[in-house]
Order: sequence, then structure tokens, then C-alpha cells
Amino acid sequence: MKTETEKTVKQEKGRSVSTLRGRLATSFIIFAVLLMALLWIFQAVFLDRYYELSMSRRCSKAVSSVCDYYASGGPDISYDSFMSFLGEKTEANDIYFWIESTDGTFNISSSEVQTVRIRANTRQLIAQARNMLKQSGQEEVSFTARGPMDGGKDYIYARYVESEDRNPVYIYAIATLTPMGPAVGILRSQLLIVTAIALIVGIVVARFTAKRLARPISDMEKKARELAKGNYDVSFEGGDYKEISDLAETLNQAAADLKASDALQKDLIANVSHDLRTPLTMIKSYAELIRDISGDDPKKREEHLEVIINETDRLDELVGDILTLSKMQAGVMEMEMTDFDIQEAGESVLSTYKVMENEGFTISFRPVPGPVMVHGDRHRIQQVIANLLSNAVRYSKDRKDVVLSFSRSGGRIVCSVEDKGIGIAEEDLEKIWNRYQKASKQGARSTQGTGLGLSIASEILQKHDAEYGVESKPGEGSRFWFSLPVNK
Repeated sequence: MKTETEKTVKQEKGRSVSTLRGRLATSFIIFAVLLMALLWIFQAVFLDRYYELSMSRRCSKAVSSVCDYYASGGPDISYDSFMSFLGEKTEANDIYFWIESTDGTFNISSSEVQTVRIRANTRQLIAQARNMLKQSGQEEVSFTARGPMDGGKDYIYARYVESEDRNPVYIYAIATLTPMGPAVGILRSQLLIVTAIALIVGIVVARFTAKRLARPISDMEKKARELAKGNYDVSFEGGDYKEISDLAETLNQAAADLKASDALQKDLIANVSHDLRTPLTMIKSYAELIRDISGDDPKKREEHLEVIINETDRLDELVGDILTLSKMQAGVMEMEMTDFDIQEAGESVLSTYKVMENEGFTISFRPVPGPVMVHGDRHRIQQVIANLLSNAVRYSKDRKDVVLSFSRSGGRIVCSVEDKGIGIAEEDLEKIWNRYQKASKQGARSTQGTGLGLSIASEILQKHDAEYGVESKPGEGSRFWFSLPVNK
């Protein structure tokens, strides 16, 4: 069953990569086909209509210009200047103009100043436009009409114009709409060639682009399989696109994190195994001593039993720390948040360490004036301070000075624990909060502590949204600190 499942997963993965490449290529091809189809539809359906609409706008604009010149040219406008203007409009727009007074006293033709195409039925078209203006009572009319011989179309535009300085006139403009049939045939031939070339180029570009886009993703998928098998040394490479490069960078970071997590897990198992084996070995050994040697000697029996009790306490502490850390990381341990005086809580924890002064330690407390109220879980914050103090005592070595101090910093209270111990190497500062990142690797006794104190402290501080850190130099000591906002 397992083999079949793996085979099915592989087939699904292969299909996914193939589908991505195929869909990208298909999308490009469909886009090219749609673009060509739109061009064909525009040519077959809308070209003639667009041409007529364009000519009507052109004709209307030219007539408006002539009307404005006639109506607002003033009394000083001469016949020659007006005809010159009319000729310019005729030449520029290829439009025939006919202007006549409403009382029939004069008429002007643009053919007098500029050569222009005139159909045989031009007089009839002008008469038709005149009748439409008179019958409709409108100031302007327009229509299209077919020529009597070649079947071509003419666009006729007429307007009634009044002027304060001249007689009212009718201005007619006739634009010959060139038959689009021959031009359309040529365009279609060219478009057919362009369509064929565009489709070929589109297919080639689509396949090339799709392959280029899919290749890095396909490579990532293969390397992701290696990563899933436990090969954390794989390196994901991005392509020419930002999104794929970002994905490769994210996967590389995931691989690095998995590698670190795997190493941490192995280290955790090794450390837990060692820390469990050592007290169990001691318990077994001393139990055998009691059975075989000291069972009848009350003094030795008590000594051996004391060792067994101490080692049992160590086991209980280790299991308790592992359980506490697991609950915190799983999010099942709730904080009992209250308002409390953090300095009083810290001093209470410090008092339990005064007994260390009998072993040559100097334990100092440096508070700030007055109570300092914060919001948090008093018991857990005390646990953090206790872990930091235990850490300071454990690694103090010859210079046995430990200081618990408080200071204010812009609305926050900073709690610091300083020692003059062995210190921490700079490359280990970021890792010191990890579970089992014990100072034993720097020379302290490995039989002390569980290696989980700082990791538990980190989890508690994160749940309080606290700022925290460590400053240290090898051989000079360390300063662990955290800060919480002060209640207003």
C-alpha cells in the first residue's frame, strides 16, 4: 500500500509540473489567437463603419471651421480671402464645398479654387440636402448616398449659417467615401500572412517562455524531494523572475532551518539521554551498594540514600523542565496575568540565593526607588529571574560576584543579572537561548543544570512580549537582561 501511495504522489507531482508548463504555453497561444481573431473581426465587421464614422467627423469639423470663418469673419473679410480659406479646407480634407445664399442671389463652389472630385449627381445631392434643411427646420443635416455609376458612397453634410455682416447661407460639404473593397482585399492578404507569422512566433515564444518559467520550479520540486528524504544540503536556485527567486530563497532558508532543527533534535536526544543515564546509573550503583555493602551500616546507608535522593531530584527537575518547555511551545500553558511589583518579586527570588554567600559568593541587589508595578505572571517572571541567577551562579567560577539590578528606560523597567564568570563566545550569543545550548561546552561542569533554563526563560518572556538579550565577553562575564513596560 505504501509503495502505491508513493507512486501515486509521484504521478500527481509529475502531472502538476507538466500541467504548469502546458498551461503557460496554452495561455500564450490562446492570447495570440485571440489577438489575431480580434484583428480579423475588426477588419471584417467594423472597418467600413469606422471609416464612415471617421469621415463624418472630419467633414463635420471642416464645415464647422468654414461656418465660423463666414459667420465671425467681420465686415472686412474679402471674397479672395474667403475663397483662399475654402480652398485650403478642400485640399486638406478632400471635400467639395458648395455655398449658396438662402435667397438664391449668389453661390460659391470650392472647385473654383481647388481641384476636387465631383460626381454627376452632386446637384441632386445638394438639392436633397436643401429640402431636408427646409423641411426639418434644423440647422444641420447629414446622410450618405450611393453614386449612380460606380456604386460608391458619398457623405453629405449641410448646415444653415447666419451672420450679422452677411446674408444667411447654406453650406454643403460632400465627401466621397472611397470604396474599401480593394483595400480590404489587400489588407486581408497581408493580415493572413501576419496571422500565420504571429501564430508561429507565438507558439515558439510560448513554448520557450513556458519552459523557462517551469524549469526552475521543476528543479525546485526535484530538490524538495531530496529535502523530504532528509538531505538538508540541497540548494534551491531561482530563475529570472523575482517571485521564483523569492521562493528559492524561502526554500533555502527552510532547508537551513530544518538542518538546524535536525541537528538540535539529535543534540537534544543525546543530551537528554546523557542527563537521564547519569542519574539513573548513580541511582542503580548506590542502590547496589546499599544492597551489597552498606545495608547494615546506618551511616553509609544514609550517605548512599542521600545520593539516590539527590539524583532522583535531578531527574525530577529535568523531566519537569522538559514538560514545562513543551507545554509553553505547544501553547497549552496559560499565563496568570496580574499587576505586581517586579522589584519585590525579584528580591524574593534573590533571598533564596543568599545561602550561596557561605560558598564565597557575593550576591548584590540594586533596585530603583519605589515600587515598580508591571503586568504579567508573577510566578513565571520569578522563574525567569531564578533561571538567570542559577545560570550566573553556575558559571561564575573563581570570581563569584552576582548582581541583580533594576533600571528604568523610557517607560520600561529593565531587570539585569550580571556575573564575572566564564562568559560566552560571540558566535554563541544568538544560540544561547536554544534548548540544551549549555555552557558546559565552554568549560563548566556538565553535571549541573538541565540545559533548559534559558530556553524556558525565553519562552516565558516571549509570552509577555518582553524585550530581552545578553551581553557577554569570554573570560569577563555575562549580563542577561529583560524589560517590561511599567504600569501607568
